Amino acid sequence: MANEPKNPAEAGLKAMQEVVGGAVSAQQRSMGLAQDWAESVIETYKSQAESYRALTDAMTSSMEALVQTLKSQEETNRALKDSLDSYRNVVESASETQERNMQLAQNFFENIVGTLRGQLESSRSLLLEPAAKQQEVFQNLTQEWIDAYVKLLNAPLEFYRAGAERTRSSDEK
Repeated sequence: MANEPKNPAEAGLKAMQEVVGGAVSAQQRSMGLAQDWAESVIETYKSQAESYRALTDAMTSSMEALVQTLKSQEETNRALKDSLDSYRNVVESASETQERNMQLAQNFFENIVGTLRGQLESSRSLLLEPAAKQQEVFQNLTQEWIDAYVKLLNAPLEFYRAGAERTRSSDEK
């Protein structure tokens, strides 16, 4: 009970601060989860791209060995070489497509993370600035109440002083 506010203004302010703090914490956790998920997806795409690169390298090596073997076969060489060239183009095209897809996905998730960061900042400014203004208004209102209460408590004393002053003035005449 030692930490509990002594007046309603402090209690209201403390409750508002706890609500704002909870909202900001929830936004931060959401952003962290989204960022972790985005990073995980990006890492998966990077791993896939590396696998495709290794496959492309292996296929390139395999194709080069086949080309050397086929040189001894004059008639078959042209047909197989055309086939291998087509296959190489397909693999390279697939690899390039995968690279582009990975880059698009990475940009997409970076944009999401950036948007979430922007939303967090907006949420902070939307939640914290009004809270400060509300605190100021509440403090002003509380001060006005206290001033009015003090005047109410001092009214009998002021009435007594005014009466004493009138009595003193009439006695002096």
